[in-house]
Amino acid sequence: MLQSSLSPFRSLSPLLWVLFPTLLLAQEESALLKYKFQPGQSLNYLVASQMVATTKVQNAEQDSTNQSSSIKELKIVAVDQQGLATIESSVKRILIKATLPGGGQLDYDSSQTDPVPLPFRMAAESIGKTTSRITLSPDGRIIKAVALQPDGTPVAIPAAGPTPRHDVLPSFPASPVQRGSTWQETFQVEVLGVDNQPRTVQLARKFQVTSISVTPNNQKLVQIGFVVEPAVPHSEPEIISRLTPFLVTGELTFDTSAGAVVAYQSELNREAVDALGPGTLLRMSGKTLEKLVPPQTPPELLKLEE
Repeated sequence: MLQSSLSPFRSLSPLLWVLFPTLLLAQEESALLKYKFQPGQSLNYLVASQMVATTKVQNAEQDSTNQSSSIKELKIVAVDQQGLATIESSVKRILIKATLPGGGQLDYDSSQTDPVPLPFRMAAESIGKTTSRITLSPDGRIIKAVALQPDGTPVAIPAAGPTPRHDVLPSFPASPVQRGSTWQETFQVEVLGVDNQPRTVQLARKFQVTSISVTPNNQKLVQIGFVVEPAVPHSEPEIISRLTPFLVTGELTFDTSAGAVVAYQSELNREAVDALGPGTLLRMSGKTLEKLVPPQTPPELLKLEE
């Protein structure tokens, strides 16, 4: 009986016998990356970042440090029959700690600080209010997006200008992915040019699946590395320097059972020569973490490395 049950495999060539375990492993490690949004669902992310900027003019150097932590809520207000989700974003609470050149320090906690320090007034006005409304497909394509002012009116953005987006809502391929699968998405940011006029710049975020694993409770987690680069190289030092904060590398984790990104991290470590004029240097380093958390989680600042 055993012999007859194996007989269909006798015709396999020796090469296929070698490849057969690998083919099975590849099949087991595939994953379809689709969001599974439900009407009324609320996703809360703890967002923590720290950034150190060093400016050098001739032989003089100055450092400034900025730390922030917030609880961001993505509320699913509707999902249509095609699976298109309308998502409203807001910040429920924020902490900010800024160390200025010369050693001065500013602190802000949106739940306590009064009066609000001038540099943080704009952030304070948006707490608890919807700041963007996005219509997203199950594979992460932005169908429609609008930024909102604190009073709920749309922000006037030129047709060619940047649209609101979130790092925890990337786009995905339509087909299942495996370890090593790659894809990319493009998006726009707005920076100031040498004439201090707004410039819209196209960036590309390139993804690669680094691993697919299954947890003991049967969660399939997909680890995805990424890097952000200019879609088109730029030669203007001012543009390059102002793009620096966006040019990050990192990794995110997608839970196929939950249909959501559960963790995101990015790092930045770049220099821009002549960014502030001939003979100057701008150096920026930092990290950002986002993770899915229970609704009542308080924000906390990252611990600066010694």
